[in-house]
Amino acid sequence: MTADEKHVNEKAAEVEGGESSLVMDADFEEMISKVVPTTDDTSLPSFTLRVWIIGTFFCFILGAINTLFLFRSVAFGVSSYVAILLAYPMGVFMAKTMPSVKFNLFGIEVDTNPGPFSVKEHVLINIFASTGASSIYGIDNLGVQEIFYDLDIGHFWGIAFLFCSATLGFGIAGMCRSFIIRPKAMIWPSILPSVAMFMAFHQGDLHSAIEEEVKAESEGKHSWSQLKMFGVGTLAMAIYTFFPSFIAPMLRFIPLLCFFSPSDSVMQKLGSPTWGPGIASLSLDWTIIGSGPMSVPFWVAVNQLISSIIFLWIVTPLAWQGNWFNQPATALPLNTTGLFKKDGKSFKGAMIVDKNTKRVVDSLYEKVKPIHMSSLFAFAYMGHFASLTSSVTNTIVWHGKDIARQWRAGGKADKNDIHCQLIDKYDEVPNTWYYGFFIVTGILTTIVGQFSGLNTPWWATFFAVALSAFGTVPIAIVLATSGISLYMNVVSQFLIGLILPGQPIVMMAFKCLGVTVSLQCLTLLSDLKLGHYMKVPPRHVFLSQLLSQIMAVFFCYITYKFWMQNPAHREWVTLFGSKAATSNQWTSQTLNTYYSASLIWGAVGPKRFFFESSYAPVIYVGVALGISLPIVLRLCYLFVGGPIPWQLIYAPILLQPQGPSGNQAYHFTGFLVSAFFQFYVYRYRSAWWKKYNYVLATAFDVGSALTSLFITLVIEDQGIAFPAWFLNCVDTDEQKYCGYGDWCHIE
Repeated sequence: MTADEKHVNEKAAEVEGGESSLVMDADFEEMISKVVPTTDDTSLPSFTLRVWIIGTFFCFILGAINTLFLFRSVAFGVSSYVAILLAYPMGVFMAKTMPSVKFNLFGIEVDTNPGPFSVKEHVLINIFASTGASSIYGIDNLGVQEIFYDLDIGHFWGIAFLFCSATLGFGIAGMCRSFIIRPKAMIWPSILPSVAMFMAFHQGDLHSAIEEEVKAESEGKHSWSQLKMFGVGTLAMAIYTFFPSFIAPMLRFIPLLCFFSPSDSVMQKLGSPTWGPGIASLSLDWTIIGSGPMSVPFWVAVNQLISSIIFLWIVTPLAWQGNWFNQPATALPLNTTGLFKKDGKSFKGAMIVDKNTKRVVDSLYEKVKPIHMSSLFAFAYMGHFASLTSSVTNTIVWHGKDIARQWRAGGKADKNDIHCQLIDKYDEVPNTWYYGFFIVTGILTTIVGQFSGLNTPWWATFFAVALSAFGTVPIAIVLATSGISLYMNVVSQFLIGLILPGQPIVMMAFKCLGVTVSLQCLTLLSDLKLGHYMKVPPRHVFLSQLLSQIMAVFFCYITYKFWMQNPAHREWVTLFGSKAATSNQWTSQTLNTYYSASLIWGAVGPKRFFFESSYAPVIYVGVALGISLPIVLRLCYLFVGGPIPWQLIYAPILLQPQGPSGNQAYHFTGFLVSAFFQFYVYRYRSAWWKKYNYVLATAFDVGSALTSLFITLVIEDQGIAFPAWFLNCVDTDEQKYCGYGDWCHIE
């Protein structure tokens, strides 16, 4: 053994020897270790022709569908769970019917049928599908430019922009693997439902120890297989979803505060999950709730509820009633991303942006300033600053030493972990693959920014990439330990808005790069962790992610252009937030949020919008909280101790209040779902939880997605509507609660 190898192994032993600060919840981590497979068969086929055929099919289908759903008034997407479900019978069918023909393709030996359909093929197909299902973030950028700023950069530059923004972050992932993927403390809760689903399809039930636990819990009664639970759960949720999504849409809203205070107009507004913050509101619609509450640990759900109570249920109403931001009276709701002028009327970018230069005309801005936003929207922005800042501080004060040791160990840490031992049998992705691709895409991105009409300075491209690289590590740690996603959008907008105010097009391009570089890095890391758990060769994961991302660019762009060719579709987006849009399901909250951000941070600029107005505390209070709270919690952990689990009071989640959305009822409902599955069942029916929790969570998502897709593309597309009745009201004088469709009386 050389001196260097001895030093590396000593560092690895040092990392393994002590209790890692990366372990947030040791009990939950131990439970997860019994859910994830700990065996591997290296002879199983992996990157096969079947993966290419089935994966490409689902990448196209889900990419096209979710690009269309980008234009829905209430954001909704079909997850890749649908592909996991449908790919299995397709793969089995191909394995049974396709002849085995071997040929050489560019030096690679290809077998059209290498044997039975394997779990590794299934995982790679899911990567293709999830890439399509994620759509392309740059579509938001192109859509806002075209609809609100009348700027179409053409097909060539549009595709080039999407390609560069969607793939530039791959290189950064290579720098994070040793301390984001390999440590077993990095459990990545968000991918556990997929793991459970693959186990259900390919390995039947879990190992006999869990089966014995299930029998003991059920007093010897025979239990269902995981596959049967998945099928029953999918069918039941698919049938049920017809009620809140079509037959009885009022089930989507149960505003308890509105019910208990029928004559109080203020309580009606605060209890409304569509007009206001939806205090104590519930929802019986799984498309609103989702599987998140069944995926993340219960301590995460507690942090999220506390955050909602403080910021949405207490601070926002106080700011609204006390008029902390000196806002004029406006007809816009509290739960909106819309902006308004000093006279309370809606503000649009066309009022101050020159049509030719796409820059702000200062004299026009002076006539309408100051520009305002709702209190709920303001605290959402404060939360963005606080959560991102706290993620950096939290990483340093809680995990800094362990990350440094992992880095110095050179990827040898956790060598005794069974998953690392099994995955190390396969060739790792060389760093030259990551860095080489990073350099190429970096050059292409600079060219696109200079010559496409976006007019993004070369230095701005480098700055966006550097900013994302810096922010990705703390964001990845938050995602890997808690399952909660943070994004670089607000800090990106803030910095470029300070440097280049009055240029919304440049700001949007910079923001898009800042977000997608980090986002794609996290996506690749997530896929690598999934491959790590399921023992899929890392090189196959990397190639699947890269190739599917390239294909998704073309699929999503073609779908986007197909939708936009209808002038009515463009007009619908501009109606968002108006009374005329109440019955229109295609006004795109997503694009309107992106547009409002372009006005705040790009057109007006953070200096004029915040620091020359009453909204300045949104930034400096958010940053101050983000810097100080993790330090305070760390000091309490070190010097106060006691029964309080200080390490589970997680600042990046506590300081992340949710912003305006179509239905605010998911906060309280999600907590109740988590309390049942992730606390009660996890603690008192642990064997059932190990076997069924993630399978059932996935089944519910698949069932609701299939029905929602059917309703949207088959029933609603034909103009079919369910007859009006008590739970499907029509806005009339006799039914005042239909104005915002949530039972609340809003005048």
